[in-house]
Amino acid sequence: MMTLITVKKLFISFRHLIHQISKDAMLFFVCISPLLCGLLIRFGIPFVENLLTEHFDKVILLPYYLIFDLFLAVITAAMFSFASAMVILGEIDDGITSYLAITPIGKSGYLVSRLVFPLISSLFMSIVVLIVFSLTRPSVSMIVIISIMASIFGFIMSMIVVSMSTNKVEGLAVMKLSNILTIGIIAPFLVSEKFQIIFFLFPSFWISKFIIENKFFDFVVFIVVSTVWVLLLLKKFIRKIK
Repeated sequence: MMTLITVKKLFISFRHLIHQISKDAMLFFVCISPLLCGLLIRFGIPFVENLLTEHFDKVILLPYYLIFDLFLAVITAAMFSFASAMVILGEIDDGITSYLAITPIGKSGYLVSRLVFPLISSLFMSIVVLIVFSLTRPSVSMIVIISIMASIFGFIMSMIVVSMSTNKVEGLAVMKLSNILTIGIIAPFLVSEKFQIIFFLFPSFWISKFIIENKFFDFVVFIVVSTVWVLLLLKKFIRKIK
């Protein structure tokens, strides 16, 4: 069981992570970018929809407002997790992780402060961003559910970056490639049901599926698929920092 002293040390380590992010202009911008995306979506999309409606005399984007909300939730979680992943890569490159075993928090504490705490932070960030900027105005309970799923997905994307990269340059490239996984969000909206099986291993697909159909089965599949991703990536990452 964690003692109060251990928890305090974990928060100190997490505070150090935040400090490193705040000192890096790129990572700082990454963390505030969801706010800019939220502003663009909240005010830009309805403006464009009004123009399109007047021109074509029918609604164009309105039926897909939920897609923008889901992308906003995922982007918010992914950006903060990505910033944490880049700090981890920098620490690996500097050889800091080699000395974790003799620190008070150890490697397990390091993983908690660098992976779990950012996950929790991204959850709260997603909730706030959706409450302020969502187009569909879902209930608070639905916002919480969307944010939980989005933060788990963001965690997976950060694990892909730290597991598949050896430095920050590679991390940027891997992050761009991992964005392919977000296309699962649009599949339930635009892809016929018989072809949706293609996206079975995309956690983002099950986020949309669950929110649209509200079936507990879809949520369970999301958890199972996400767990497989996390276990495989975490195993690779732990081998990397040994």
